[in-house]
Amino acid sequence: MLLPAVRLLKRQFPDTQIDWLIDRPIASLISEVSEVNVVAIDKPKSLSDYWQLKKQWRHKNTGQLISFQTSFVSNMVMALLPADHKTGFGSPYSREGHHLFTDTAYDLPPKLHQVEIFFALAKAFSGITEDIKISTDDLALPIASKDKVWADEKLQSYAHWIAINPMASTQEKTGSAEFYINLINKLNKRYPEYQLVLTGGPSAKEVKFGAEIQSQLASPCLNLIGQTSLKQLAAILEHVKLLISPDTGPLHLANAVATSVVGLYAVTRPEYIAPYNQLQNCINIYARSAQQFMHKSAEQLPWQKKISSLEAMQLISVEQVLNKVHTFNL
Repeated sequence: MLLPAVRLLKRQFPDTQIDWLIDRPIASLISEVSEVNVVAIDKPKSLSDYWQLKKQWRHKNTGQLISFQTSFVSNMVMALLPADHKTGFGSPYSREGHHLFTDTAYDLPPKLHQVEIFFALAKAFSGITEDIKISTDDLALPIASKDKVWADEKLQSYAHWIAINPMASTQEKTGSAEFYINLINKLNKRYPEYQLVLTGGPSAKEVKFGAEIQSQLASPCLNLIGQTSLKQLAAILEHVKLLISPDTGPLHLANAVATSVVGLYAVTRPEYIAPYNQLQNCINIYARSAQQFMHKSAEQLPWQKKISSLEAMQLISVEQVLNKVHTFNL
């Protein structure tokens, strides 16, 4: 989601070296992005980690430092990195005292999509006032040929695939195993020419969840949960026709490789965080969840508010997903 902002900065400052500091596990994913120099750093987890980071960067003045993240960890990193000038978010997107760590904090329009929030900060830094459209090319994530070959080998036995990424980063965003079992069984019956592949990360919880789903299916599906690197996952998602997933990273990864998605949104606002330009493909019951679990309308909640309910995802039905899939004319 940051790619359009980074590419805008490079277009505006073509002769300037741009270093993109990013958490090491994610750095490999964007290693093929040629416009910038990707610098992998280890996210500090202790006081000693912060001290080591400070020592590592003590003599590396970064010149202009722009922080696109507002978490506590990112704010601490911004405070420790030496720079002539530090830029970040003002109202309404500053969090955790983010603006206090900047020399310049830009106030931006409210109620923007996350991609547009990043892009608006890059525009403000660059002094751009006119409207600029974010293109598909701005969002595109390049994939190495070796990862494409790996994905082709994994999926070559069938021509048509639908991917399902069942687990999100938090339990509130994740539906039940029964929901996915029912969904996959019905997809197999309705679209017999399509094969199903499960995707997901390497955590023990995610692997266990995938195994639970797979063990109860009427027909087996390919389970790649925990078996791909991020780059390989991107290549898999580029190969498939469609991804069905709750609000989690692979949705945006699919969007970045021009794959259609069905996003399942019950606890986060898709207008803020859905895959960019695919809002129409998402099942959006955020307003219903807000009313039922927060006893407020969606308009009364902060723009970036996540609804803390383990029951909200149960409001999304298998039939809703099937009806949305039907619109793609598979």
